[in-house]
Amino acid sequence: MSKRIASLPGFKGWDSETRTAIDNIALKVLTIHNTDGLYTCLLFHLKNNNPQAVIDLYQKYMQSIGDGEVGGQVEGAEDHQLNQEYHALHLETRPAPKPLDPGRVYLLMAVTTAHAMRDSYADALETCLATVVRFHDYTTMEFLRQLGPNAHLRAKVQTYVERLAVSRLVARPPSLSKHVSALARANSLQSLQKLYEKVIQGITGPEPYLAADPSRITPSRSISMTELGWTSFLAAFLKCERRDLATKVWDDLIRCGVRPGTSTWTALIDSFARIGATKDALSAWEMMLAQGGQPDGLTYRAIISALFHDRRPDAAIEKFNAFQKNHENPEMDAHTLAVHNTVLNGLLHSNRLVTANEVMINMHENGPKPDLVSYNTFLGHYSRSGDFKGLAAVVSKMSSEQIVGDVFSYSTILSALLKIGKQDAPETILQLMRNQGIQPNVAIYTAIINQQLREKNEKNLAAALFMLQTMEQDSSAQPNEVTYSSVLAGLYRDGWLAPEKAEEFRKNIVARMKARGIVFRLPTYHILLKACLDYPHPEGLNHALAYFEDMRRHTPLVQTTWYILLAGLLQRGEWAIAEEYVKEMKNSDVSPSASTMQLVRQIRRRGK
Repeated sequence: MSKRIASLPGFKGWDSETRTAIDNIALKVLTIHNTDGLYTCLLFHLKNNNPQAVIDLYQKYMQSIGDGEVGGQVEGAEDHQLNQEYHALHLETRPAPKPLDPGRVYLLMAVTTAHAMRDSYADALETCLATVVRFHDYTTMEFLRQLGPNAHLRAKVQTYVERLAVSRLVARPPSLSKHVSALARANSLQSLQKLYEKVIQGITGPEPYLAADPSRITPSRSISMTELGWTSFLAAFLKCERRDLATKVWDDLIRCGVRPGTSTWTALIDSFARIGATKDALSAWEMMLAQGGQPDGLTYRAIISALFHDRRPDAAIEKFNAFQKNHENPEMDAHTLAVHNTVLNGLLHSNRLVTANEVMINMHENGPKPDLVSYNTFLGHYSRSGDFKGLAAVVSKMSSEQIVGDVFSYSTILSALLKIGKQDAPETILQLMRNQGIQPNVAIYTAIINQQLREKNEKNLAAALFMLQTMEQDSSAQPNEVTYSSVLAGLYRDGWLAPEKAEEFRKNIVARMKARGIVFRLPTYHILLKACLDYPHPEGLNHALAYFEDMRRHTPLVQTTWYILLAGLLQRGEWAIAEEYVKEMKNSDVSPSASTMQLVRQIRRRGK
């Protein structure tokens, strides 16, 4: 209603009292899912140079939605887990997020503009940090177009938005770390480098708005980088094999007057270890000691792991002995157990079983007490070596110590039993679980099925299908959408199963789902879409497009859907098909994310 009133020819000429009444109407008729009328009023006030009215209206709106602010993904929220399958427990343990109106990002843009008009970046930052809504390249450009011809104001708002987006991320160190790690995993070097440059510009640029560390926070630099933030960028660039950029992070750290702490040194050593640069890891270790740094348990764990991976077990044991000497009381360091488990893993992978057993005995006698990870490490060793007697001894020891296994334990034992040709391996595992007081539920069954399918051979596939059949016959652990999608995705993962067999099993699983009235939801469609697009045979593309069309008939598409589809088509070199779907996406009501638009540009370049 307010949107219609605002569009009337005489609206701009109405007095302030009338316009206030219309603002109130906008607030009364809006819901958390429909903000069009309010946005129209905010835009009107901006164009009439009344930023305070915008701020007041926005504050009233935020008060009106109450706990509606707590919710799930909104326009502008990047999905950085596109290349990861949902955890088996995801749909069971995570409450469904409340859907939020994509138009809310326009409200945030409007109030940000109002703060920019008042030269109040601090207020804009406070407003931005108080909402789950995030800025988005596409909607930012659309808003600036609607804002009008004032080029100076548009440029100022653009600057505010960029700085606020960076500040929001930096203000939440765990989120920043996850974001940076996700970019590194996806090898999105350009995005990673661009983000880092924005952070450094915010610290050292001509108009700084970020502090290098918490001790340097000022009123104009109320958000600071943390040790976790610095180490995340350092590790990410090394993971992307860009030592030059990692070196720049280190140099920037020093230039900004930040003294590297133990966590920073640990991250550096660990990152070198992960890329096989043991010599550099050792150099970092020596440099840390030379500068008076004190290694903690995690630092020792990192250097010990590096030496084991470099096949230098004797040197690793020397470092372990030094750790024990410096940490005579195992309880004094919270990471002592992690160090011991790393040593156990390294020794067993180096086939030093006798020494590993000696370490385990010492742990029992003097601490730290072995945990499930310790026992799982031995289970993994005996499974790899086909030593069923040793495996049985570990299981027996776990029982006597009252150590209850987890999904990894049971799946490892199951795989070992299958290797030696034990036909009743799945039944044996289920009985073992019951003997340990564990009643298999949907989550446990599903996780074991997923683990078995990752072994990528037909024996393990048969075991997974047996588990599925057992679930179907168990009224207390009926398979759900996640269970079936795990099986379907496993059929296509890495192309290990011949197309004709994969199709046979697929038809069987889909028929069983239909018989039970189980339908796919968006997360499952995403898993299957990606799995099929990754499948190297032509059938993978056919099934992916079929799933996409089925998805389109049954559920609204989101930007993540388009990203998965276009990324998969680009990977397969299906330029013509990708171009057609790009056109369809442009005609849809979905606003593509920045990462999706980057794919679009790649497709258009390669398709020509």
